[in-house]
Amino acid sequence: MFDFNIENMGLKTGEINKLLKVSRVLNSTLDLEAVISEVLFQVLEAVGAEAGTLWLLSEDGELLEPAVALGPKADVIRDLKLRRGEGISGKVAESGDPLLVEDVTKDERWARRFDQSTGFLTKTMMVVPLVTTERCIGSLQIINKVNGELFNEGDLTFARALINQCAMIIENRREYTHQNQFLETMLKNIISAIESRDEYSVGHSQRVGRYSLMLAEEMGMQERDIKLLKRASYLHDIGKIGIHESVLAAAGPLDPAAAEALKKHPTIGAKILSQMEPKVVIRQIWAGVMYHHENYDGSGYPTGLSGDDIPEVARILSIANSFDRLTTDRLFRKRTTEEGALAEIEKGAGVLYDPVLVDLFIKAAMKQRHIDTAKL
Repeated sequence: MFDFNIENMGLKTGEINKLLKVSRVLNSTLDLEAVISEVLFQVLEAVGAEAGTLWLLSEDGELLEPAVALGPKADVIRDLKLRRGEGISGKVAESGDPLLVEDVTKDERWARRFDQSTGFLTKTMMVVPLVTTERCIGSLQIINKVNGELFNEGDLTFARALINQCAMIIENRREYTHQNQFLETMLKNIISAIESRDEYSVGHSQRVGRYSLMLAEEMGMQERDIKLLKRASYLHDIGKIGIHESVLAAAGPLDPAAAEALKKHPTIGAKILSQMEPKVVIRQIWAGVMYHHENYDGSGYPTGLSGDDIPEVARILSIANSFDRLTTDRLFRKRTTEEGALAEIEKGAGVLYDPVLVDLFIKAAMKQRHIDTAKL
């Protein structure tokens, strides 16, 4: 558990409670924006400030970018950037020293272009650096007390107590976000390379992912399981890497031998995934890859599982996979309409697909159609 060192800080009970509240948020989510938003909100509330921005250094270290902004002109601030060392916030991020500024108009470091572009009136400012054990990664900028008073040392003490303790966590969350983005991109590229062997399968896995997540949201699935489902969606056909191109790109219905060869792709994919780590993460993805062609009545492949013995992730992928196949052109078969595809899915309830999930998928698809229609 993250531990705030609050001894001998002279903090008030209310301020300590705010620190502990932020501590719970920091330890309960990997969502970088949620972490930063909570930090900024608690500082603004504690010191009675009108607005604030948490700036983070860009990857190349040349810019300060607004990770989160709160206040009257927050939407405009999110589109602005500071050059390295520019403005009071830029200087603090460069020096690592906090600043209390009573009147920004009398401070030559102030980047007045922000007020000129937003129409906001900055009077006083408090800026605290975000310092990890190795470097300064940005700055926390707090603007204008609501009661018109100046920021004081007590305000600075509280802001530093909070930001010093969470800077490393913000850095770790940021690294996690970047790693996650890299993984998502890598998975998409791997699958795109596999799908490119069959022009009619291009984009299939991403569409299956979209339909799977649409159903998962209708089910009220937890965020962690949704992330795993998304990965399973991307990878459900990874076993096709071991299937000959002549089978994947067949111009018509497959002969018995080719059909049997194609049916091996779930076990090939599962074997690939079984060599990956960590097992606690891979297990659910593996189940989706291995069993997404099982049928609810036990007539599917590769193992003939039936009913609830089929893992939920695979039952979801089965519906999403079929829906995309029905609504996508093939060389020997034209796609059907969404209405026709939903009717086919409904017809297969209890035979090919989990009947409860079919009902939820149809509801989700109808909701999505209303949303899409409203955008036109």
